[in-house]
Amino acid sequence: MTTNEKIAQLRERMKKDHLDAYYVNTADPHQSEYISDYYKERAWLTGFSGSAGYALVTMKEALLWADGRYFIQAEKQITGSEFRLMKMDTPGYPDLISWLQDNLTPGSKLGMCDYMVSQAFYEKLSAALSPCKIHLVADGSLIGDFWQDRPALPKGRLFLHELQFTGKTAAQKIAELRGKMKADRVEAQLLAGLDDIAWLYNYRGNDVEDNPVALAFALITMKEAKLFIDPDKVGPEVKKNLEENGIEVLDYEQVNSAVHELREESIALNKQRINRRLFRTLPEKIRVVDQRDYPALMKACLSEVELKNQMKAYVRDSAVITRFLFWVKREVSKGSHITEWDTVEKLHALRLPLENFIQESFSTIAAYGPNAAMMHYAPSPENSAELKARGFFLCDCGSQFYDGTTDVTRTIALGPLTDEEIHDFTLTLKSHISLARVIFLEGMTGHYIDIIAREPLWREYMDYKCGTGHGVGYVLGVHEGPQRISKAGVGAAVLHEGMVVTNEPGVYKEGKHGIRLENDCVVSFAGERDGDRFLRLETCTLVPLDRSAIDVTLLSDEELEWLNSYHARVEKELLPLMSSEEEQNELKAACAPLKRCAS
Repeated sequence: MTTNEKIAQLRERMKKDHLDAYYVNTADPHQSEYISDYYKERAWLTGFSGSAGYALVTMKEALLWADGRYFIQAEKQITGSEFRLMKMDTPGYPDLISWLQDNLTPGSKLGMCDYMVSQAFYEKLSAALSPCKIHLVADGSLIGDFWQDRPALPKGRLFLHELQFTGKTAAQKIAELRGKMKADRVEAQLLAGLDDIAWLYNYRGNDVEDNPVALAFALITMKEAKLFIDPDKVGPEVKKNLEENGIEVLDYEQVNSAVHELREESIALNKQRINRRLFRTLPEKIRVVDQRDYPALMKACLSEVELKNQMKAYVRDSAVITRFLFWVKREVSKGSHITEWDTVEKLHALRLPLENFIQESFSTIAAYGPNAAMMHYAPSPENSAELKARGFFLCDCGSQFYDGTTDVTRTIALGPLTDEEIHDFTLTLKSHISLARVIFLEGMTGHYIDIIAREPLWREYMDYKCGTGHGVGYVLGVHEGPQRISKAGVGAAVLHEGMVVTNEPGVYKEGKHGIRLENDCVVSFAGERDGDRFLRLETCTLVPLDRSAIDVTLLSDEELEWLNSYHARVEKELLPLMSSEEEQNELKAACAPLKRCAS
């Protein structure tokens, strides 16, 4: 079916259910950011393949909301269909609630899938639309009624995350969680976050591409710990380990009855993660404590064992990325015909032999020239630009290792650059260095330091339409909170020692170029005075920054000192990991100190 034929089918189903509008989000029953193919209803309906966004269909309108990372991509992918792009956080484009309030009449019915929307979203929408007498109908999925070639639910097997990588047994983590429950006077914890459950129970899964998680729910009381999952995914070794740690394995669908039959008087859960259908099964008299799930905060700050392992992963992956970027420059300079897709395959081949390598942490973004202006551009064998000996090449990539997760972006020059390209690269570098050098008071959220990165760009009336940094999980999601660095202040989490966060400002100019420089950082102690403690972002990624794209006259003395110090550290750590004398010489040249020209 074409996109417009899908819209027509949906409208037919809406007529049968007497619905005036239907909402389709990007989610699964766990409100995951990255979802298995089975749940990609919004992508299937709209044709827009980005990882975020939502759609609304009425009898006359078809609207797609996407954020700034995807404006260019979304516009291209919905061209020729009824869908119209609604740009999030952009003047002139109302958000979903405003649009519904202004366009639906009293008595209208808005439909949605009850197991694909969170209870928090449902409550927010209900509160906003009730005064307008717009009724919510949260039931099963209408899309599922006519998505004939829908992918099957994933059936990947679980594997254990061994004690040498976790530092604690699942039983120890559960005991700590129960201690927090006791302190808060709650008797149960209901978990829907796939990353939280995998971390707590010390397993990893294969249900979501590049994310080692499995579709599951967990319920912990003071006496029991339960895992609700497809039993076919739990092999004998994993099941034995779970049982030894006091965890009972039950069928995925049994979570509804288990929650409904709870005899505890109170339960902690996160309405942002619990879907509407599951929430409705809670006993009427149970006291609900709506808060961030305990594991989300417990795992956000890496333990000593986790941090030590993670540092090894950073060095290992940095070395391979550096070798890969040298290869790209070398091949292009020789006149070899290589495409964006060729670079994706080359990087994967270099990573495969690495110690503890599992898989990429997301699909590699390899973008040449104007393609890099699309923040989440992804080449394919069928759609891939050839690299030329001029302009920029951007590569955003990461790995899942048994001992850590990485996320790195580098933009490199493949040949001569324009003055504008050099200027924009240097501004991006200045923004990156500003955040890398920041010292901030303990107790601050990422919202407070976001402006530090944007200031060099704002001075020239430029901005990037995304956050400056996101949290990174430990052998889990490459985008994982609660920590983040962004303009958004609502819901921002305090930055604590041991949290991993990225530093990735950028410049994106449609039709010209995209520039992003991204390092993983860990929040570390910086110093204290008069009872105040201060923190910093310790840079962990060790990949050279392209000296040939830098206008050194735009750098301050402090910025130049940081850059040269960083490159000295990169050379020291990576030189033994280069595979040939040629690569060692390339590394030395890439890390040579930059100096100002004599006046």
